[in-house]
Amino acid sequence: MKSQKKKKDAPSALEEQLSELEEKAAQREIHIHYDLLEASGLKLKGGICKINGEYHIFVDKRKPTVEKIDILEDCLNHPLPEDMP
Repeated sequence: MKSQKKKKDAPSALEEQLSELEEKAAQREIHIHYDLLEASGLKLKGGICKINGEYHIFVDKRKPTVEKIDILEDCLNHPLPEDMP
């Protein structure tokens, strides 16, 4: 019989902080994508980019909540790169 892995729930305070950052991004019209950032076995870093005039933040969905918060804070607490194509 296989043992099932239990998924650890993040503390609610961290989830609340993450939700607040997601709301802050939405207010600034920045889209957040949680995806597997891996291509051909290479793990991609993620971050902010501009696509068709809209800003998008890409975060690896496998990262712990604390790291997701750090990434979003880093992207949202700096001025947007207005000169991005």
